[in-house]
Amino acid sequence: MIAWRPDCGRGVVLTLLGVILGAAPVMAQAPSSSESRGQAGGMLLDHVVAVVNDEAVTLSEIQEEGQPVVRKIFQDFVGPERDRRLEQAEKWLMDDLINRRLMYQVAKREGMLPSGAEINSALEELKRHNNVTDEAQFRALLKAEGLTVEQVRRSIGERQAIGRLLARHVRSSIIIGEDELMKSYETNQEKYKRIPTAEIRYILFPVPPGGEEAPVRARAEEARARIAAGQDFAQVAQQVAASGIGQGGDLLTVHRGELAPEIEAAAFGTPAGGMSPLLQTSTGWYLLKVERVQAGSVAPFAEVRDAIRDQLFQEKFETKRKEWLANLRAKSFIQILTQTPTLRAESKQP
Repeated sequence: MIAWRPDCGRGVVLTLLGVILGAAPVMAQAPSSSESRGQAGGMLLDHVVAVVNDEAVTLSEIQEEGQPVVRKIFQDFVGPERDRRLEQAEKWLMDDLINRRLMYQVAKREGMLPSGAEINSALEELKRHNNVTDEAQFRALLKAEGLTVEQVRRSIGERQAIGRLLARHVRSSIIIGEDELMKSYETNQEKYKRIPTAEIRYILFPVPPGGEEAPVRARAEEARARIAAGQDFAQVAQQVAASGIGQGGDLLTVHRGELAPEIEAAAFGTPAGGMSPLLQTSTGWYLLKVERVQAGSVAPFAEVRDAIRDQLFQEKFETKRKEWLANLRAKSFIQILTQTPTLRAESKQP
């Protein structure tokens, strides 16, 4: 194989918890003021910590939503930094829960709550997305994250209701014209610059661990001499691979930043149609033939138009969402009844 840099690969790991949190945090129904509950692990008796219009926000709701956050904080931090992170999480969870409670109230008044069938459909899609084949497996996965199916159903219902609300009051007001798209493109050319690419063929003559380099280099020099004398690079590569003394020959498209430094310098420094000198690496000796090099030109507007629109839309949406939510909060009755820490009491992990 060609000598790739070890940090060039990118992977995306999608976890069940990530999907759920991405959809919307849980919205628990407030119990009556006379109800109280305690759980193992030091959870405080339940009480009302805030009032949003005519609805209560309870300590158990904050703790319920904070379980994944607390678990992560206790895994990653200790001492004063852990306390600081927990305090930040407490403030964020309280504020976020109040915002969602307000929006859910409006969505309910405006008849935007999803039906049971819609929630069921979204739940099945969630299972398919995570390769869940039966209900027992689904519940086990949720349990491992401290969640229940009922919590996820409420989360899905809340997400759908709030999504419809924001579509009506925020998304529908956003208009982005072609002139605005073009202006953004012209003033942000660096953002749309393509990464240089090269099309190359290679032959690798590997040096076995503890093996002698001289015989390997001699075979590499012989192959290079044959190519320099007029033989086709790809044919020589095939012969080398068939003989078992090397590998390579396929045409590869590589981007700047993906290769080991010595290979990259040859790939982007050799003229198109040219062959590199012998290149010594930690794995052996390389020969490269550069078929084509494409410099880092700016992508045309038509190619990046949709990406520009998506970015501008998200920026405007977030600005308008914050403004709309601030106005909603200003017209609502919100009372914070306690500043007592809510998450640190829940988990007494070491």
